Amino acid sequence: MRIIERGGPARAPTGRAQEDSMNERRHAHRYELFIPLQVNAGSANFPQAGTAHLRDISTRGLYFIGEYSIAPGTHLEITFSLPPENGRQRPVLVHGSGRALRVDAVPGGQGRLFGIAASIRRFDFVTAEERAA
Repeated sequence: MRIIERGGPARAPTGRAQEDSMNERRHAHRYELFIPLQVNAGSANFPQAGTAHLRDISTRGLYFIGEYSIAPGTHLEITFSLPPENGRQRPVLVHGSGRALRVDAVPGGQGRLFGIAASIRRFDFVTAEERAA
């Protein structure tokens, strides 16, 4: 697993910079984290489930790449496993609940890929011991 910190709270550009760049709205640090995740989207009546790859994460949201598009506003349940490291001997299962915010077509690559930005309302962390109980 590779984690890279991507910066702190963003400030809106001023003057000419404001005209030249998009206004950064993130308020939490983002970390690059390249691991697979499971995504369940939609409602109980019409669920859509699949595997995707997490690209970055913060305390308020995440961005992942998948082979399917998810409409903004769609409810999401995501699950991924943090591998053992830094003295932790077992993986930790992470479950998040939130909504899709934005969908981007990812250029290049093989086949059609989509980048999905999502706000996460809640993260739950479950250790192997808690799962066994």
